[in-house]
Amino acid sequence: LKFIVIILAAGMVAFIGAVICIIAAVHTGSSKAAAAQQQPATDNHSLYPDAVAQTPAVGGSVARAGSLGALHGSETPDLARLICTPIPAGECNPKNFRQQSDDQSLYAGEDWGYLRTTAEELRQTVLQQKDQILSDQRTIRELTGKLSESEEGLRFGARMMVRDSPASAPDSGHYLTARAVDELEQAITQLKDRIEKLEVRRSGISDSPERLADHGHKSGADNPWRMEDLEGELERKLELLEKERKALRLETEKHKEKIDHGISMSQHLFPEGYRLSFPTRTNYMYAVMKHSVPKLRAFTVCLWLRSTDVGIGTPLSYAVPEQANEVVLMQGMHTPAELLVNDKVAQLPLNLSRGSWQHICVSWNHKGGAWQAYQGGKLRGEGHALATGHHVRPGGVLVLGQEQDSLGGGFDSSQAMVGELSQVGLWDRVLSSNQVASLSRCSKITQGSVFTWTENGVGVFGGATKEPGEPCSKHSRSSQ
Repeated sequence: LKFIVIILAAGMVAFIGAVICIIAAVHTGSSKAAAAQQQPATDNHSLYPDAVAQTPAVGGSVARAGSLGALHGSETPDLARLICTPIPAGECNPKNFRQQSDDQSLYAGEDWGYLRTTAEELRQTVLQQKDQILSDQRTIRELTGKLSESEEGLRFGARMMVRDSPASAPDSGHYLTARAVDELEQAITQLKDRIEKLEVRRSGISDSPERLADHGHKSGADNPWRMEDLEGELERKLELLEKERKALRLETEKHKEKIDHGISMSQHLFPEGYRLSFPTRTNYMYAVMKHSVPKLRAFTVCLWLRSTDVGIGTPLSYAVPEQANEVVLMQGMHTPAELLVNDKVAQLPLNLSRGSWQHICVSWNHKGGAWQAYQGGKLRGEGHALATGHHVRPGGVLVLGQEQDSLGGGFDSSQAMVGELSQVGLWDRVLSSNQVASLSRCSKITQGSVFTWTENGVGVFGGATKEPGEPCSKHSRSSQ
């Protein structure tokens, strides 16, 4: 609108300037003629002696009072009075006046050139003003059309232009160009596609997609999709999606409660305790203690085992990234039982038989590398210089039933355990003889325990199973 006002103001200024030029030119000629008319005139008689009042002919003749130079003061006029002869109506022929005005003999050469130049300038000025007015009118029509388009587009698509079209940015102005209209149509088409996709995804929960399809088809046949209709559909779909999300959240919370309840109940799946079963000698059946092992300067490992083959295999192995044989308790088919700490070996004087439950404990201390071996709650052997000064490193993997040649893997079937395990425990200190004897009588020692034997604290893999019942299920338990 500011641009329209500026153009109109410029046109008015140019037009007023042309009018001022015309008035100035006329005023100059009028002032000189007025000077010549200063002589008093009391009647209509001429001072010329030969002046005769002539009756006009049919052609409409006129009386000449003198040359044009007299009017401009180029010569001293002798005329003191003007003779005015009335001409009857209908007898005036404009062509005669035009011929007289074009007759150069009536005027002096200097005056004629001046008048011609002034008239040409006025004619050019009028033509320029006419062209300028036509140009202004065209500009006004164009701007009016654009303004109408802008108002119509803003009425139906202002919200979409704000959200999706770059033409709605503050720097783009207030006028909707053809490109902006195309972008608006594309945005509307994309919005329709998104709504249709939402309908397909929510076909089982939201309203029937056939209803929306029929509605869209009917709307497309009768009237095009309106922005308000699309926004209304989108808002309804968003509300439905929000309700669905709330419903899913509630359902997830219910499932979580069921899972938590199942986990808590899983601790009581085996009210009499459980045991791990490794029925055959393989390189893929094993169990993993889920508890992490901290840094240890001393430890005691106790467990119940029942072997069904020659030797006990590898009931327990703990590996870290730097050392696969960080802590290992094992026995080959034709070798004695061994305790390995940091890949250092100490043979254990244990007499392990097949087919019966036996309680085994081994302990170790970094001071002097002292170690002890217990069977059935009694000390069977002890020694020293086993990995003296070493600290068991944390962050490893504790595997039951297999010997690790790499962290969490590298199993060898010849070193696998065949039989059953139960009540495996690890402490961060050396237990006393009385405490070991108490454990062999199915008591519990919680002080310094790294992990305890729980059903959800052990994971089984490769066909190893958890079976109900364990050697202490029929004994009363106490704490020490």
